[in-house]
Amino acid sequence: MASPRSSPRAVSALIALLAIQAALIVAFTNPLHAFRPVIAFQIPGFALSLVAVLLVKKARLSHRATSWLLLGGCLALQVAALLAPPVSSDDDYRYAWDATVQLHGIDPYRYAPNDPALTGLRNPFEFPQRDPCSRPVPGGCTLINRSSVHTIYPPVAEGAFTLARLVSFGGRGGHRPMQVAALLGVLATTALLIKAAADRHRPGWPVAIWAWSPIVAVEASNNAHIEWLAVLTSVAGLVALRSGRQFGAGLLIGAAIATKLYPGLLLVTAGRRGWRIIVAALGLLALGYLPHVLAVGPAVIGYLPGYLREEDYASGSRYVLLNSIVGESASWLAPLILVAILAVLWWRAEPMRPELTALHAMGAYLLIITPHYAWYGLILIGLAALVARPEWLLVAAAPSLLYMATDIHLHDRPAAWLGFGLGGVLVLAVSARRRHAMRRVLAGSSGAFEGTGLPSHQSA
Repeated sequence: MASPRSSPRAVSALIALLAIQAALIVAFTNPLHAFRPVIAFQIPGFALSLVAVLLVKKARLSHRATSWLLLGGCLALQVAALLAPPVSSDDDYRYAWDATVQLHGIDPYRYAPNDPALTGLRNPFEFPQRDPCSRPVPGGCTLINRSSVHTIYPPVAEGAFTLARLVSFGGRGGHRPMQVAALLGVLATTALLIKAAADRHRPGWPVAIWAWSPIVAVEASNNAHIEWLAVLTSVAGLVALRSGRQFGAGLLIGAAIATKLYPGLLLVTAGRRGWRIIVAALGLLALGYLPHVLAVGPAVIGYLPGYLREEDYASGSRYVLLNSIVGESASWLAPLILVAILAVLWWRAEPMRPELTALHAMGAYLLIITPHYAWYGLILIGLAALVARPEWLLVAAAPSLLYMATDIHLHDRPAAWLGFGLGGVLVLAVSARRRHAMRRVLAGSSGAFEGTGLPSHQSA
């Protein structure tokens, strides 16, 4: 532990950094700004979060002090983000609409929002009276994006939308219910990460990777993206798996899949002997979809195929890094490479280190798929905090860079190489250095046992 003199100084510096970061978030999300300074927030905010992580690592505070600082800083940043309506996404209008439909006893996969059959459910939040109207629908105007297609969200996400709406102001409340739910989810994930570190007798500083991330604050507590629930259930599942609770871990990972689908990559952590995990996860996913399949049949697929076409995955141009090297061949080469990597990770999965396998699977996914939505990086941030691998943060921030590329007059290809490309190189460099340091430690341990009569492998 640091000396009593150094601890207050370190805490003061950390509080000052967090206060500046919270002020930047408030400025960025201020609805009165005609032009929101994206770069003016994102670059300093991201840099400050890295400095704060390094500072809390160097401070060597007690576990108790670190825990309170992590939770307090996390709460401050989330509240700062929640003070304004969503600044860079309108997805929560769809969340709120799906909840409204379900609260009226209608399956969310049955109708598209602009369907005349649901005209009686329209309210001023999702269907305001505006002139001019940027998104006209038959009989009015809507703020819901893609209002002519069926919902894409899986059943656990749909349940979360409904629950958040149900406990708030009689099913209303505008943006706030979804934002508050996200805030509570981020805090719960922070608490879970702190407990996981304590249970393994590890320092708590890596939790700051998640707790103090400006990307988490903006994309969860401001934009209210349901990724917060996918991260919470994924981290909880990996913690359970490390403790040997395979069935419970499978259920939690299944809940993550039934929130955003792509956490299905975490099934590679099951390895060759983890059939209970896979059965539990896929079983929960099937049970979640079953009532909807019985009600509406194939319509539960929603707009997923159309979404993949719209995002240019079918043509291969969305795989920006690979597409810039092999052109249209990326449409089949990218999935092939990803499947090969996942197969290797599954084959070599370590039962005692499932979170590391999960981190590599999700990191490979982002590097190959190169999504351009900022919220796709949240799960990698949570995993980096769980495994104490801050070198993955640039990869996690790369979708944010692509998301705002147009605002800074940057084309997708240079933005992708700057974020994903440079981030991947950094991960490889740090990983190589870590392996080299480990080999030196093992070599030193072996040398210490020379002449003792013990085999050198026993020293490792």
